[in-house]
Amino acid sequence: MKDVLIVTLGTSPEPVINCISSLRPERVVFLCSTETQSLVEAVRGRVPLPDFNEDRDVVVLQQRLSSSQGEEVCNELDQLDRVYTRALNLFQQMRQQSPGCRLIADYTGGTKTMTTGLAMAAIDDGAVKLHLTITDRSKGQAALSGYSAPVAVSTAAIHARRLQERELPALLKRHDYGAARQAVRRVQAYADPDQETGRWLRRLEDLLVALDAWDRFDHRRALEVLTQLGDRRLDPTLLFPLKRVIASRRLLDLAAEEQKWPQMKGHGLEAVEDLLRNAERRATQERFDDAVGRLYRAMELTAQLLLKLAVTEQVGREGIETAAVALDRLPAAIQPRWREVATRKANGKQAATLEIGLTDAYNLLADLGHPTGQRWLEQRSTLIDSLSIRNRSLFAHGFAPVGYEGWRKLSTTLGGFLQTTVEEHAAGPAGSLLMTQFPTTLAELLAEP
Repeated sequence: MKDVLIVTLGTSPEPVINCISSLRPERVVFLCSTETQSLVEAVRGRVPLPDFNEDRDVVVLQQRLSSSQGEEVCNELDQLDRVYTRALNLFQQMRQQSPGCRLIADYTGGTKTMTTGLAMAAIDDGAVKLHLTITDRSKGQAALSGYSAPVAVSTAAIHARRLQERELPALLKRHDYGAARQAVRRVQAYADPDQETGRWLRRLEDLLVALDAWDRFDHRRALEVLTQLGDRRLDPTLLFPLKRVIASRRLLDLAAEEQKWPQMKGHGLEAVEDLLRNAERRATQERFDDAVGRLYRAMELTAQLLLKLAVTEQVGREGIETAAVALDRLPAAIQPRWREVATRKANGKQAATLEIGLTDAYNLLADLGHPTGQRWLEQRSTLIDSLSIRNRSLFAHGFAPVGYEGWRKLSTTLGGFLQTTVEEHAAGPAGSLLMTQFPTTLAELLAEP
């Protein structure tokens, strides 16, 4: 890999000479003023510059040395934004001229504006290695003299602070945990963070991995990460709610049940709550089609879970599977009606079981006397009308995109119906276990007091 060194050149060539001698780059680019440009020859006389081209590798910042100069000459040397932009452009040019090169910036020499502009550009670029050539200064002497050597400057703490105060708040507010994790990984790539910063970044990344997995319904992966973290402060806000979601999921998910995913008993509809909170996160990101799709699935799942666990007194301890309703286990009073439905769906043939969809599942809940089924009958026309928004979307049967208005309507009707169902079902001691939304601030995420 070719090393390209960009240095600011001040009134003394010594630190630049020592820097080049120590780093031995294949190419050196000088950032200098009109007054210090002549010192490039002094540097060349002391150290070899094998790939040097004066027209290409000497960048002179403009100075207005007198009022007689034309208006086109600006005092670029004292304008921080100009130096910063010139340095960023230099980095881009180096990469175009030497693809795959490693860029090193040393900001020892030059004016305060020159050194500040180069250092800021290197920090913002992120991939440029920043160096400072240092030695003991003689008493009362402003310039470096004698032996000096370049030392790598760690910028990890700077990037961590920017991450904490600028990037993560906006990403967490919109629940973009994947992008937040990538931002953390980018900062982790910077050289030599101190131990405290390094630990903070690692913990933060682990938490974001867990939330990103959970946000994609990869509950097992999220559980593995949170368990490995072993941070008891996260138990009430993340680990325990996740285990209750898994317990709810295991009621219907054969693979999760057979593999005995770690769980914690709750009220049973946590998988529905998980979908509702996920839908809210998608709406925050203005992904309204995704949000509506989750509401629809939550509607289906609610009926499936209630038939599985909330009507056992009427149909037996195994409950009802919507994929195969055992007709002979239904109460005698409603069997004729549902046998007729089964015969009709089987084209006139007798059937012992019946597969039912969303509307039939809620109708069955109503026939079994469950309160949610009764509310379904009362609100059926409104609920079905709002479902048409989802049905017209590309994710279902049409092509119409779902906008905010469609989401608002469904979140009011379906979302309100489902949230009421969850709260009624969880009434009593389990009511205190209702799921809250994922963290939207660093303090919430890190469970800080």
